[in-house]
Amino acid sequence: MERARAWIETARGRALAALGAIPGGAGARRYYRASFADGTSAMLMHALHEDPAILPPALRSQGDSLPFLEVSEFLARHAIPVPEIYAVLRSERWVLLEDLGDTRLLDLAQPERSARLREAIDLLARVHALAREDALPFRREFDAEWVRFELRTFAEHGLPERFHRALAPELDALARAVAALPRVLSLRDYQSQNLMIDPRGRLRVLDYQDALCAPPQLDLAALVHDSYLETGASEQSELLSRYWRARGAGSDASALALLVVQRKCKDYGRYRMLVERKGELHYRPFIARAAAAVLGALPALPAEQRRLAELLHEALREAAP
Repeated sequence: MERARAWIETARGRALAALGAIPGGAGARRYYRASFADGTSAMLMHALHEDPAILPPALRSQGDSLPFLEVSEFLARHAIPVPEIYAVLRSERWVLLEDLGDTRLLDLAQPERSARLREAIDLLARVHALAREDALPFRREFDAEWVRFELRTFAEHGLPERFHRALAPELDALARAVAALPRVLSLRDYQSQNLMIDPRGRLRVLDYQDALCAPPQLDLAALVHDSYLETGASEQSELLSRYWRARGAGSDASALALLVVQRKCKDYGRYRMLVERKGELHYRPFIARAAAAVLGALPALPAEQRRLAELLHEALREAAP
């Protein structure tokens, strides 16, 4: 990392005291905290290429581009609290960012956690109200192909094989139903691990580089039914009501159920794959939470998804680890 150290010092114009790796998520990106001799800090993101096999088809043709930069610029222009970008070295895929600290919304104790969840809902309503323009997120669509791809891991890793053939056409129908819903700008992974409280106490957003046009219920499912949090039904209802009041619109219980089932089935399959195939045991507690969210949403699915609801109910109960 000596070349990285030299580049960071040049980019920030100050001496570097330490450069240490910090834990990341399940993706390929790597992060390092740059601590300077003057007491300030920054974050180095090494935007390594993701394995194309795990990406939706629409994200596989990005080549050497850095979508994070374009999406960051777009969101910052609309006063969405993303980290400031200090410097970029495209040849190395290095991005030097503002250091938002280590405190995630996930890490907060009550009652601050609930207060920050309400703040996150208000921010989400602002994001979803942004008008279409010529920007990268509006050139991506959460279409049936994308939705169905996200469900692939669920079928492959989450369920007994005897359910695969019967579920395939029902998951196809779910993908079509999700793709037919009205769309807004979606951040795609808007949940408590990607919402930070910076050193000045401000709510900030991370991991938005895959933003796209999708039903608003996609982000609502990710946040309100966050598998990393234990949120009660009354608080979930309060958050949803708050969101729809901010949007000046009425809620749609069946649309939310479609996206909760889609998102949480995706999460369930991914958690099981990470635990059972990769040995990342810290994901084990989230398997049951994702399954519970799916099971809880099944009664609100549209009538056309009745057979899907029956199969998922049986399969998830049989597959419980």
